Amino acid sequence: MNGPVVGILLAAGSSRRMGADKLALPLGDTTIGGASLEAALSSMLDHVIIVQKKEEARWIHSAFLKKEKWSQAGCKDAVRGQAHSLAAGLKAAEKMDASAVVVLLADQPFVDFRLVDHMTEMHKETPSLFVASRFNGTPRPPVLFSKRLFPMLQGLQGDRGAGSLLKQPSFGRKGAMVDVETARLFLDIDTKHDYEQVMRRGWDGCFNASADVCLAAREFGRSPIIKERI
Repeated sequence: MNGPVVGILLAAGSSRRMGADKLALPLGDTTIGGASLEAALSSMLDHVIIVQKKEEARWIHSAFLKKEKWSQAGCKDAVRGQAHSLAAGLKAAEKMDASAVVVLLADQPFVDFRLVDHMTEMHKETPSLFVASRFNGTPRPPVLFSKRLFPMLQGLQGDRGAGSLLKQPSFGRKGAMVDVETARLFLDIDTKHDYEQVMRRGWDGCFNASADVCLAAREFGRSPIIKERI
């Protein structure tokens, strides 16, 4: 497999349901967006592209400026839906000659970098069209996509994101799934209630902590081929 594996951190949402810039809300000693970015940068990804409405991210702490493996991509059409933000990230990744991308959401601060590493290693060992994480039978971000899927992903419109493809059984057979048994990894903080629940439960110090994450990697429709606890 030639070319880097690049992360695309989607951070161009309007935070309409939160009523404020949710990515800038405090979470532990960082922010919601900062925790998501830190996880991506701590992984084995070769580079991370942050997709914003504009090529700026006020929630990024100055400490990140010292780290070299990330950049920003502006998306003027972000208000038209997540598919347009994804297309902007893919365009930037293509300029880097990426062999694959891992799509992450900036409002999912509990995604563990070891999950991203696990998915990346799976793809490098046995290249497939995609490697998706899955909880309770439903595919969820993060998802790794081979460059062979870039044209299809760039053809999506509106809020019809990559998840709509993964839910199609015929498409699901073309890749691999990583079943994750820890629900917290997939929590996206969209509303004030979500944020209050995180703070009330004391989860604001749990991102990228040594969480007990049990993974089972499966080829679609087959028995487990990997089972490990990280």
